[in-house]
Amino acid sequence: MNVANIFIFLALSLITSFHSVHAQILYTWSQVIPENKLSIRAITDNDMCPIVYVDGEEIEMLNRSSINNGDHNETVCELTVQTSAKNISIEDLRVPILPEKVNKIAFIGDTGCRINMLFQQECNSVDSWPLKKNLDSIALHKPDLIIHVGDYHYRQKKCRNTKKCGDIYGYNKKAWYADWFEPAKDISLQSPFLFVRGNHESCNRAYEGWFRYLDSYPFLSEKCGNFVSSWSLDAGPMKFFIFDSSSGEDIFTTQSTIDAFERQFDKLIQNSSDKPTWFLTHKPLWRSPKKEFLTLKSHGNLTQIEAFGDKFPSNVTTIVSGHIHIAQILLMDNVPDQIIVGNGGASLHAQDQEPVYQNVEFDYSNDRNYLAHEVRNFFGFGFAILNLDDYKFTFYSQDNKEIHSAKLTEDFKLKADKTIADSF
Repeated sequence: MNVANIFIFLALSLITSFHSVHAQILYTWSQVIPENKLSIRAITDNDMCPIVYVDGEEIEMLNRSSINNGDHNETVCELTVQTSAKNISIEDLRVPILPEKVNKIAFIGDTGCRINMLFQQECNSVDSWPLKKNLDSIALHKPDLIIHVGDYHYRQKKCRNTKKCGDIYGYNKKAWYADWFEPAKDISLQSPFLFVRGNHESCNRAYEGWFRYLDSYPFLSEKCGNFVSSWSLDAGPMKFFIFDSSSGEDIFTTQSTIDAFERQFDKLIQNSSDKPTWFLTHKPLWRSPKKEFLTLKSHGNLTQIEAFGDKFPSNVTTIVSGHIHIAQILLMDNVPDQIIVGNGGASLHAQDQEPVYQNVEFDYSNDRNYLAHEVRNFFGFGFAILNLDDYKFTFYSQDNKEIHSAKLTEDFKLKADKTIADSF
């Protein structure tokens, strides 16, 4: 071997060694994005991105976003592939794919450990903050897709008792790692995700992390956008329409936000079909708290109600949301039913309600009136599973105990007369 060949050999060896040593993967996952594509993502602790193997083809991930500030180094890497890909791996890690036939879908929401001026949740206790328990229980079902309906980051303020909730807080990578990526590390290698933006990821909260890590669209800049463009996912026998309600106020609405919501909702109308559709939005249009608030007997999100509460096409049968930290089903008259899955880990709300309420009215000053002929409440931390083959929607506790199961019609509408409820 001559000197020139030796030099080339050593140079290639150094490059390969540098890449393999320095592209240290902290977390990796896959998520469905618009146009029924799959985004493969990874977080590394420097400015290197790893190699992905897609059906035997070697492809280097692209830099989605980097931070290089002294000891604050991080790169979010991304590769977009077709959902038809069969085998995807990063180094020796298998990356979940979306199967050709989606059968089982898990729902979870409002998962972070809540630390603010009022609430100091015990993040160091798996009983007080059972997100990892919930995710481990979800993993037992081996879902084809996990839908998170928003609110990932809750560690806003410093904890007053670090023995109970640690010393990680603020809108930084450590808080995101602690609140989401570390608890989700195992299940992220089993199932792909669909992420909905929550109000905790709005422009006055943890928007930087949302757009860097989880947003469905390419990362463009550090500037925050109030609205993520609506999109839809075709899941075979049904569709999901994903709507960003993070900036929509529940009561004190503005006309500019209402107009913006109408424009995003119009995509649902423009792309309407006969296929049954579930509407995914973080803030529920209707929810039923125990106590009255101001002049409203019961209330939800007035911005969405003003924008499109009575405009849903007939194929939209159900709305799925979080935001309220409880599991709740509202069987509505003349509008889609509302499911709330907001009991994923953040400190709970309204655990002293009755299990069932009948004929709950929603009256608003704009002369819009709605009726939930039945409201069902389910208490404790947990998640939900939708089975497309069996036409069944089920709430589970954090310990994977079934607490409520509802049969669905062929158009994936909840059957009010054949539900089975069991307290736990």
